[in-house]
Amino acid sequence: MSWTIRPATVADVPDLMVLRRAMFEAMGYADAGALDEMCNASAEYFERDLPTGAFRAWIAEVDRRPIASIGLVIHSVPPSPTRPQGTEAYVMNLVTLPPHRRQGIATALLDRVLETARAEGVPIASLHATEAGRAVYERAGFRADEDLSEMRARLV
Repeated sequence: MSWTIRPATVADVPDLMVLRRAMFEAMGYADAGALDEMCNASAEYFERDLPTGAFRAWIAEVDRRPIASIGLVIHSVPPSPTRPQGTEAYVMNLVTLPPHRRQGIATALLDRVLETARAEGVPIASLHATEAGRAVYERAGFRADEDLSEMRARLV
């Protein structure tokens, strides 16, 4: 089965919500009310920040049906000796629907996000990793911190 990756737009917010909810459900969140509230708040965030580029997302599709997604926020931080340009990337919402896992889609989405951050000169990327996703991130150069949930990778 062939899949493609493309940037998400505001028109994709409903599909991004389906994928985001699936991600949290796969992580064990079962409170439907809390998930509904998260989806409503996330939809507002995406609708506000996708057009400006403050939040960016990519969708993987099969026959124009979304099967996976990833998000990226490049934010400012106070400049430091290791980040003199004062930016960091935060990778989020990497999810692939179960029937499409183990086909390299998550890796391709992660590569797309990291290429974008590198092209913009962002020196550090971080993310929250689930146990299921850890190997994908480690292959891309991410290493766990002490609590084994936040990971970082040097991009430049």
